[in-house]
Amino acid sequence: MPGEFPHLNLLEVRRGPARLTGFRDPDERAAANRANRPAHSGQLLSGLSRVTAHRLELTAQREQAGLPAIPGGMPFLVQVTDSSVLEFLAKKLGIEVVAEYSDGFVIVATQDVNLAEFQAIVREFEQSAHGSGLAASVLAVFDDGSSEERVRRILTESLHPQWPLPDGQIYILEVSVQTAGLVGSFGSKPVEPRKNEQPEQFAARLHAWEQERDRTMAAWEEVRMQREAALESLVRAYQGEFLTGFIDSIPAEAEHFAAFPDSFSARIRMSGKGFKDLVQNFPNLFEVAEPDELIGAPALSAATATADTFELTPPDDDAPTVCVVDSGIQEGHRWLAPAIDAASSRCFLPGVPATEVADLVRPGGHGTRVAGAVLYPREVPKAGTAKAVAWLQNARILDAGCLIPDRLFPALALQQVVAHFHGGPKRTRIFNHSVGASQPCRLNRMSVWAAEIDLLSHREDVLFIQAAGNISGTSNVPGAPGVSEHLAANRAHPAYLLEASSRISNPAQSLQALTVGSVALATFRGENHQSLAEAEHPSAFSRSGLGMWSSIKPEVVEIGGDYARDAGQPPRLSFPPEVCPELVRSTLHEPTAGYAADEVGTSYAAPKVAHLACHLQVLFPTHSALLYRALIVHSARWPAWTVGVGGEDQLGVLKTIGYGLPDLARATENTEHRVTLITDTVYELEAGEAAVFSVPIPAEIRRPGLDRLIRVDVTLSYSAEARRTRKARTGYLSTWLDWISSRRRETEESFRRRAFTDTDENVARNGDSFGWVLEKRPQHGDIVGASRDNGTVQRDWAFVPSYDLPEVFCVAVRGHAGWAGDAAGAKARFVLVVSFEAVNADVPIYVPVQAEIEAARVRQEVQV
Repeated sequence: MPGEFPHLNLLEVRRGPARLTGFRDPDERAAANRANRPAHSGQLLSGLSRVTAHRLELTAQREQAGLPAIPGGMPFLVQVTDSSVLEFLAKKLGIEVVAEYSDGFVIVATQDVNLAEFQAIVREFEQSAHGSGLAASVLAVFDDGSSEERVRRILTESLHPQWPLPDGQIYILEVSVQTAGLVGSFGSKPVEPRKNEQPEQFAARLHAWEQERDRTMAAWEEVRMQREAALESLVRAYQGEFLTGFIDSIPAEAEHFAAFPDSFSARIRMSGKGFKDLVQNFPNLFEVAEPDELIGAPALSAATATADTFELTPPDDDAPTVCVVDSGIQEGHRWLAPAIDAASSRCFLPGVPATEVADLVRPGGHGTRVAGAVLYPREVPKAGTAKAVAWLQNARILDAGCLIPDRLFPALALQQVVAHFHGGPKRTRIFNHSVGASQPCRLNRMSVWAAEIDLLSHREDVLFIQAAGNISGTSNVPGAPGVSEHLAANRAHPAYLLEASSRISNPAQSLQALTVGSVALATFRGENHQSLAEAEHPSAFSRSGLGMWSSIKPEVVEIGGDYARDAGQPPRLSFPPEVCPELVRSTLHEPTAGYAADEVGTSYAAPKVAHLACHLQVLFPTHSALLYRALIVHSARWPAWTVGVGGEDQLGVLKTIGYGLPDLARATENTEHRVTLITDTVYELEAGEAAVFSVPIPAEIRRPGLDRLIRVDVTLSYSAEARRTRKARTGYLSTWLDWISSRRRETEESFRRRAFTDTDENVARNGDSFGWVLEKRPQHGDIVGASRDNGTVQRDWAFVPSYDLPEVFCVAVRGHAGWAGDAAGAKARFVLVVSFEAVNADVPIYVPVQAEIEAARVRQEVQV
């Protein structure tokens, strides 16, 4: 590993302005409003008048009741045709956009109680005045901040049925408050030298730009602090408290807000009366959610002790580190102890000393099993010696019941975990997070927990390996049936995995996390019971995709075991050793063997992928974690049982196992018949910019008459700054990326014309599509209903006759405007992986491509 066939470096051809296309059908509702301006204007003016009257009345009532004043203006709700209206609201009407929702509604706030600018534009619209036309796209104004329409969008689906909250009941809820307006980052690009400009002139312009930037950033910071103070004042008025969870293990001055570029979130304990005031009157509030519940560890029977002689030796000092964010680890365990970085161990539980890091989950532990699976992904060795592949670090966030206490805010806990371990001497970059909620994730907005993973991944360049979540064996929660309930209702496996209730759990929807599902270990047929899944089929408990914005989740799967059922009706479930992966087992509570095959779950699939990530960090110690994610996904393949699956069933395969099972050899090395090429560094792109990479295809591979089938794979892995107040993926990320590639037998010149705007688009194009399995649009690929573009790891593959390959295969990575538009600093970071493989191993590929790459690189150097 990697032997004589290491990965090669891609050639960057050029950068330039991207040729981007897009078209939006005109909205019929806006057209109708323009056709009947008096009626529409009257409707809007009436709504605005009611908003103003209600705010004046409410302000007087709060003063009389002695309640704290709430700065930030008054909230109300508008309905718009689409996101293009948001800039009109913010810049033309002077209204702050708080949050956007998927059904066209927008919560807004304004300091202007009389809404003078809004009313003036509406009157201009009635008179067909220039610049007022977008008022037609504002469909309705709802009269006050406490309207049912606004409340229903602020409260989550599970919380809204409890509204209005009883005054005297105490709740623990997570609240999110918007802090930045429409843009949310400095809104102009850095100045660049002009042609023939004198140095002192450029220096003066640059200084002016820097001053404007600093003033803007200071103003945004002041707004954030004001809104945090206002929330603190309201919570104090109702004797509430902020729950950070950081009591003994974290300094007292630790922040109790999870901050994002456009918002902050907090976990609060307060009365229903206080939360009602908050929901109805806090102008920049956009979400109130109940904390997620976790599935506790099941009770297990004791394992049988066995004799063994295995000895683990410590990893090298500079070996990778994996932080196990879990229930703690039995650090003295003989299969783990030499690999434990004990000096870094820390407990993050509220009220628990930082040194109490043992895995207290009875009887066999949870974090201990996860840690063992990082070192031993297939089986626990019984004899001989082996050197640990990585250092294990212990971050305890789960209690003895394998649960997150209500007082611990997961988003803040992860902040502290990354600060402690990534900021420590070993600069940890791989975090295994086999923790998740018991319910399917919400799809209307990225959760605080998942968004924090996205933010940390982008800012710190770390990789979270995230378990997809488990469907419980049995459940009495309405709308969230367990496996037993599915079977009792005659919903067969694996069909019930595609139900909405089986969707991945929070925070597995995180775009930056590498989400891992589970497949079965073996096909088991016993005397009285049998496994639900066959070998390498989706496990009976493994939660499925698609994820947020139809992103492909889970991306990969590993062996996490399966349930077995008997012949009863309804059947009884169990997990005998035949269906369970072998795992290291805690011996703190029982004098048993240090390993057993007695538990299943996606929790134990995830660390097996972390093991692979360790090997990649050994190979690429200075490269971005984005490359580790890309190569893991790129190496994955669907198992043999999927051959022949077609039509709608392919979408089901994608939803349940993603891109399939990753492979250590494919991720780290090549063969004579397969070549993998990677970007040699991390690249950055702004919106509207494209970067083109190329692979010269040798003539002997694509010569006419050589009919060989070549598999072509492309994987893009990128990250960008995340924000929570917008409805779509394109509004969640500051800049989003996609890729396009050469067509069959297309010339390099033709491809450049398609990629860049500063070329002559009128020259005839050539070549047909490669016939990608996913494609950019859900209806264009072999798998109908899925697109490769919706996540931050975008992989696709195609099977192409060798004679159809172009002379130079090109990939253009393109930047698109997200929430930051084309603002300064709004860059996405990315890596790219491309591979070619002879499907039947019947034509040499690696050496000929390597020779062409070296020759092309020499030509580039000569030209420079």
